[in-house]
Amino acid sequence: MIKNKRVAKAILAYIIVFVLNFASHYIERQFFNYLIPFLLMMLPVITGCAVNLRFSRDNFLTGLYISLVFLFPFTLFEIARGGVFVFPSISVLTFQLLVVSIPEEIFFRGFVQESIGNDIKGILITSLMFSLAHLPVFLFDNNIYALLTFFPSIIMGFIYLKTANTMPCIIFHFLSNIIWGGFG
Repeated sequence: MIKNKRVAKAILAYIIVFVLNFASHYIERQFFNYLIPFLLMMLPVITGCAVNLRFSRDNFLTGLYISLVFLFPFTLFEIARGGVFVFPSISVLTFQLLVVSIPEEIFFRGFVQESIGNDIKGILITSLMFSLAHLPVFLFDNNIYALLTFFPSIIMGFIYLKTANTMPCIIFHFLSNIIWGGFG
């Protein structure tokens, strides 16, 4: 019964975020750029669901190692295609960390995946929800790559499955966004 209540809370929280995400494309977007990340971090707290976020050297190194394993081949591929990496500004780095990576991982891995089930089924459902949350970027900004977020989400889901900690997921998410954006 407790598990079902937590799943219901996670799904309701997701629906709220999903609707607000779509609304952000019709209403003053700047306001939603900060409201949605705030809600992503607060909804687990409001619903009384603890999120696993532990800071340790080992978890930090795990996040870096997995990022290297998955992002280095992508980087080499982009360079081979003639891509040039442009290092982002401090404000972009800060935004990507504090407004994108931390809130999304706390919500999707620490809250949704943990609520649905920290297993293969939970990873797939959470990854589908994660990519659907990026649907407005595809529909309104014509960014086809927004739908591809399903695949890195699977990686982040497995990181969470193995570590039961959102910190390595945050590191992978942050570095993925920086590398992807740097070649964009």
